[in-house]
Amino acid sequence: MFKWLPKSKKNQFHVTTREYRVVLVAVVGLMIVAMAFVWSNVRLVGLAYEYQALEKIQRSLLRENNLLHVEWESLRSLDRVQLLAKNKIGLREPESRQIVTVFLKK
Repeated sequence: MFKWLPKSKKNQFHVTTREYRVVLVAVVGLMIVAMAFVWSNVRLVGLAYEYQALEKIQRSLLRENNLLHVEWESLRSLDRVQLLAKNKIGLREPESRQIVTVFLKK
């Protein structure tokens, strides 16, 4: 491959222990920074998926809450209570002679 270089030039590349350590520390440092960057992005994507799932649950719970509120209001309606009192319990409207008016003096 490097036939045009003299043999003495090929063997002149020598790395000292100090240079090797500097390069090793730099490479390890870059790897740590790259892994931190990747980890933060992976964490962000995971949190986004979790947020979407929680948002879907919240929408479902709000829909159910609204339906329960409507049902609660319909069960509390006076017309329904009056109908149940007449049909289920057998209550009826009082006759005029059964009504007593009470006047309070101040």
